[in-house]
Amino acid sequence: MAITIATDVYVAINGVVLSDHVTKVTTADSRAKKDITCFGATNITYGKGLGDATVSVSFLQDFAAAKVHATLQPLISSSSTFAVEIRGTSSGRSATNPAYLISALLFDYPMIDAGVGEPSAVTVEFANGSQTGVTYPTA
Repeated sequence: MAITIATDVYVAINGVVLSDHVTKVTTADSRAKKDITCFGATNITYGKGLGDATVSVSFLQDFAAAKVHATLQPLISSSSTFAVEIRGTSSGRSATNPAYLISALLFDYPMIDAGVGEPSAVTVEFANGSQTGVTYPTA
């Protein structure tokens, strides 16, 4: 199996491809860890609870049309879910380039996070907004 060096990660938010403004992306597919230990047990036993999915993306801010701010700002004031799709490369979905796909909600949007002489970079977390959780489509 080849080791992947991230140079061409695909990031689409609500159908807008913003890969050229992304410096880092982190995906998480998790299950709540639940203690299901009963009396008489000699060791703690765990079971899996409900699932969760998140995507954290660091963007270089851009206020132009169809770029970062124009894409994210309407999502912070909306209660409707939207698609977040991440792929290892910009190539199409396939068995060797599956997507990480969630119907998400945006709860925090910092808009500007910059120091003097530094690029304006914002990090946002997209949270799971549906019962579907995360899917990994290959087509």
